[in-house]
Amino acid sequence: MKKIAFDVEATGGRRERRKIVTRKDLLTAGRKLFGEKGLYESRIEDITRRAGIAKGTLYRYYRNKEELVLAVVSQGFDDLAMRVESALDGVRTRRSAVRLIVEAHIAFFQENPDLMRVFHQMRGMLKFNRPEWRPLRRALVTHLDRVDGWLGRAESKPSRKRTNQHGLACFLFGGISGIASVLVASDPQANLRAVSEMSQAFVEGVRALEVWDRGLRRRARS
Repeated sequence: MKKIAFDVEATGGRRERRKIVTRKDLLTAGRKLFGEKGLYESRIEDITRRAGIAKGTLYRYYRNKEELVLAVVSQGFDDLAMRVESALDGVRTRRSAVRLIVEAHIAFFQENPDLMRVFHQMRGMLKFNRPEWRPLRRALVTHLDRVDGWLGRAESKPSRKRTNQHGLACFLFGGISGIASVLVASDPQANLRAVSEMSQAFVEGVRALEVWDRGLRRRARS
């Protein structure tokens, strides 16, 4: 009986390990294909062929292509967040936080051009508000919330108005990813890390937005 129990446990363990490996292979294949062909053009058959598995196997892990896209995007944002968290270790001022957030994003996009393209297409899809792509909004909003938190962490007097902070998060992530996309679109060999002046430009942009927001609030009170 003990031998049988041991075999069942071992078999179950191997099965779970295979599932983990297969899921990882699907994520890797999906990310590479989405980065190469785009979210619209990539087909389930292309993904499973790249992963080396049967088409039906994918549906044991993801209901459709859109769910796999969400998994790739969510993992990509998690990896980006880890890069920014590492860069912000010990940061004490808003100015430094903005600069480091920008530089970490730029470095990440330089090293992961496939994810830069995926994020760019994801934003375009969400503008059309089609039902099958709406779950992607959760991943985007989660990252914007993280940017909110990174900005707030460096404030001596955190803003009470989340809308203002959220606006700054949109400004930072939208600006960084948008500029990176345009640079690469205009020059596929563009070195994003060489754009060192970009971080200072964003520092000044955040200052301008904060001054503008304070002015709006003063006028609203008068």
